[in-house]
Amino acid sequence: MALLPKSKLWRVIIVLAGFVLLIPVLAAFFYAEEDLRGKREWEKCKHELEAKGALLDWNAYVPPPVPDDQNFFKAPKMQEWFVKPRSGQVTSDFVIRLSSPNTTATITNETAAIKYLAWSDKFKPDFDLIRNALKRPYARMDGGYSDPTITPVPNFAVLRDFSKTLAQRAQCYLLLHQPEKALSELTLLNDSRRLLEAAPTGKPMTLVAALLNIAEVGVYVDAIADGIRSQAWSEPQLISLQKQLGQINLCPFLMDAMREERATTCYLIETRAINKIEPEHSNMARGWFYQNMVTAAEWDEQTIQSIDLTNNLISPDKVERVEAEKAAIRHFRPYTFMAAILVPNFSKAFQILAHNQTLVNEAQITCMLERYHLGHGEYPKTLDELVPQLIEKLPHDIIGGQPLHYRRTNDGKFLLYSIGWNEKDDDGSPGTPTDLKNGDWVWK
Repeated sequence: MALLPKSKLWRVIIVLAGFVLLIPVLAAFFYAEEDLRGKREWEKCKHELEAKGALLDWNAYVPPPVPDDQNFFKAPKMQEWFVKPRSGQVTSDFVIRLSSPNTTATITNETAAIKYLAWSDKFKPDFDLIRNALKRPYARMDGGYSDPTITPVPNFAVLRDFSKTLAQRAQCYLLLHQPEKALSELTLLNDSRRLLEAAPTGKPMTLVAALLNIAEVGVYVDAIADGIRSQAWSEPQLISLQKQLGQINLCPFLMDAMREERATTCYLIETRAINKIEPEHSNMARGWFYQNMVTAAEWDEQTIQSIDLTNNLISPDKVERVEAEKAAIRHFRPYTFMAAILVPNFSKAFQILAHNQTLVNEAQITCMLERYHLGHGEYPKTLDELVPQLIEKLPHDIIGGQPLHYRRTNDGKFLLYSIGWNEKDDDGSPGTPTDLKNGDWVWK
């Protein structure tokens, strides 16, 4: 290869050196443009969402103080028992006592029922404390609210075992033909959900609290179904249960939790990423993080829009479309990498919400069907026969908005079901117990 003349060689060196010196300048222009563009996109997105009523500032979710004597969590033991301890704090004795193996005991006969009640009677003074605390109208946990990462959350372990204990005590009383005592235990279980609702403002409605609320409703309805299957409830208890069931609406709580999650995501990206970047030491543009805030906020908004509170409907199709969009992001992308990490998959939560609310609606109708049966010796030909004597308006299927499907069966019983998550009438054929996506949601 021929060598370049010395004069030309120097020219090449000078040009290359110029390019090397120009790279930082070009990079600075690039990052400046990305920063401006990202900030503009975020401001536009924020303006559009706030015009719809969205609250994106975490400070809007800080609950106001409430009087101690009206606050559930200021009653004796309630903060200690029902608020998750922070790192380094001692777990309460109530958690340890409730988590005994007896909590998950299988109860199938009167002997087992008597034994379980004898074991769990030691909690009666504790349950009375909780009943008294629930007379207070507000539920504001003590703790820091200036940062969502230190916000107090309910103690999952205690609430799980507490609700299971009450449900099993109710089952025992039903086996012992004492339905009024069973109703008392289930009423406490249902009333205890108020400590998850953050009265008076519902702020912040954390995802943990919303999901625990949904789970407690599932335990409550299962216990009611046990009594219906065994024909243990008399009409007075059926009337009380029907009234309690008619007051349960889980959708607003999960929607509020979604809004709080969106504000949390924006807060974390802004405080943990954007405000920490030192441009001279980073190859990450601030604008990329703003774009991630846009992506996260839009994903959350699309998911929120899958709930129609006015008509009490949930759209599985909208939920699944958002989750499919998130799942499609498999590789690092500057505009989505943090959003993909911080925004959880809500599909399962929405499935369980829709399923448990459907069970609530079906249980409410079933209470009326049993009352009708007690008075007529048979079930009605159609659900319309329940109106207006037993209810002013029947709950509809929250998937699709049509009436729940009902028909009498040849064995003198009935079939009641929702079309379920697949939004398709499978003629009352259910999916597997662990598969909420396929088959109808059938009252058991």
